[in-house]
Amino acid sequence: MSKPARSKWWDDVVSVDLAPFYGTRADAETAEARAAAGKSSSKGQRGTLLWGDRVRVLERSNTGVARISARGMDAPDAEMWVLERDLGGEPLLELYVIDVGQGDGLLLVTPRGHHVMIDGGNLREQQNSGKNAADFVDWKFARDYLSFPDRKKDAKRRIQLDAMVASHCDQDHFGGLFDLLDRESEKNLAELDCTSVQVDTIYHAGLSWWYTTRMSEGRQRPDRTLGPTEGGLYTRLLGDRTSAVAATADLAHPTTSSLSGSWARFVAAATTTRRAADPTLPSDIVRLSSRTHDYLSGFAPDGPDSVSIRVLGPIEETVSDRPGLRKYPDGDSKNTNGHSIVLRVDYGDRRLLLTGDLNTHSQNAIMKSFGADFLAEFRCDVAKGCHHGSHDVSYRFLDGLRPVATVISSGDAESHDHPRPTIVAASALTGRRLVEGDALVCPLIYMTEIARSVSLAEVGSLAEYTTRQPPFPSTRPTGATKLHDTEDEMARFRLLLGSSQSSPLHWPRLDRAKVVSGLRYGLVNVRTDGKRLLFAQLEESGDGWAVARLEPTQIAAAR
Repeated sequence: MSKPARSKWWDDVVSVDLAPFYGTRADAETAEARAAAGKSSSKGQRGTLLWGDRVRVLERSNTGVARISARGMDAPDAEMWVLERDLGGEPLLELYVIDVGQGDGLLLVTPRGHHVMIDGGNLREQQNSGKNAADFVDWKFARDYLSFPDRKKDAKRRIQLDAMVASHCDQDHFGGLFDLLDRESEKNLAELDCTSVQVDTIYHAGLSWWYTTRMSEGRQRPDRTLGPTEGGLYTRLLGDRTSAVAATADLAHPTTSSLSGSWARFVAAATTTRRAADPTLPSDIVRLSSRTHDYLSGFAPDGPDSVSIRVLGPIEETVSDRPGLRKYPDGDSKNTNGHSIVLRVDYGDRRLLLTGDLNTHSQNAIMKSFGADFLAEFRCDVAKGCHHGSHDVSYRFLDGLRPVATVISSGDAESHDHPRPTIVAASALTGRRLVEGDALVCPLIYMTEIARSVSLAEVGSLAEYTTRQPPFPSTRPTGATKLHDTEDEMARFRLLLGSSQSSPLHWPRLDRAKVVSGLRYGLVNVRTDGKRLLFAQLEESGDGWAVARLEPTQIAAAR
């Protein structure tokens, strides 16, 4: 892959860990003068860019400052000025672990500009925040990559992905992918700024939910199944595009050859998606396993500066000359999770391991399958924590990874209690350790749930309209016929919540109610030039970044 997957959107790259930007040229020039004297200046500072952020340069001066366009430009007449000394960097490998609550959502951006999306979190309608990875990827392409004038051009607002990977057929992983591809949803049309989504190849693990006429006890509708088994292996595996089209041909009148539920709707949406490289052609749909591919198509090693994506799972076996996936004991969820696609991303000296929802059964099967090669294939620098920090994890498997950092995608207000304390501890105990002086440098453990924060506010007023209002207005509503904004008026309203109400605290007066007025997502940034590693999260207060750096010498010294 010598060419970027889409037109190059950047002119320059931030070369320092943290690069402040300013609202006026004068403030930037003051900061440059102070920087030359070894001092800093916060006057007029509007935000901070990160190492590896790609920017568009609108104007260069002879005073050591440059006017740019980048994320943070939120008005057509806004100006962004940075110090020239903070530019001149090289593009990095970027991994975004997106805060999707309970689920996984990842976006990988290569130095050459390729994009691979791995999972997307649950469906929006199932998310507490109403957001998932679809929203982040949409923001990335519509706002981060585009200059302000281009944001108004439909032809420019396109999401173009080299690959989309559904690690397995559980909704908390593919739901956000479906939301991205589903252009018929009212909420999607209201919230997503991009006008189209194009994907070269859509990958899946094969194991799928199939329709069955069987009725389970207590259910009023047909159940679903992972399909028949032979010799202890699941043998009905979703395959290529032809297989996907056939399995979603008539979902209104399903047969036992049809996919089931939201997985069926996602695969159906995948069959209507067009390629990024050539939108006249449909996206490829491909099953991934340890036998079908050594590397993702187009991501095999092709030089010292290339990014390769190695396929390590699920572990495929053979029965009656057909491919199959081992049926693990203890129920369907053990099998959907256990047969997650496992990817290892290599760039320079650094390795990132993406493990889906692997569990003890599948981890033992992986270690057995790879045998003496297990450590060579799975040792990594950064690991995406298995199954959101579930306790169903092999300690021996984790000990083989030996990362310097683990990132766990977890969520609140759900019934799984992830991450479990023993797994957080195990992730630390099995990570490579470095202590400098009296300070622990690594291992690092990140959790999206902990990084998330909310701000609460009281209801300021209640606007009343004569007509039913849209659920997702694109502009601020106007034209209210009545505004309830006094204490006496709002004291007449009570909020009766849709959930359990066991105390007077659950029946608040409108003027005493607290609502979420701001949400800071627990996005974890992982960046590398193939040597050093940088991890960044937005601080809970202000617009600054909490950053951790690991230099090559520190990574090498960690044991």
